[in-house]
Amino acid sequence: FFQYMIEILPENSYDGQPLTVENSYQYGPVCVDKDYRGSGVFEKVFFASLANMEKRFPYMATFVNKVNPRSFAAHTRKAKLDEVSSFTYNNNNYWLLCCKTSNR
Repeated sequence: FFQYMIEILPENSYDGQPLTVENSYQYGPVCVDKDYRGSGVFEKVFFASLANMEKRFPYMATFVNKVNPRSFAAHTRKAKLDEVSSFTYNNNNYWLLCCKTSNR
């Protein structure tokens, strides 16, 4: 799956820049146990990832399966990711989401 995502990165751009393996890192998936949802665990993991990678990559790219609107909401509302495009892989439909790694 990640190999396919890497292959389609250059078909997409963010912040006026084409996405590449040189300027972005691919994040995920993350699953938070239902007992910990709403406790801030997702945000802590997500923002720790950005802080750890911001010196190496200006952008982060991830995917969310369209059958998982809860994950889409967490990534777009809590983590403030932007929807860049959609793609299909193995008969599943995904959103491609991105953000800058710095200035968060």
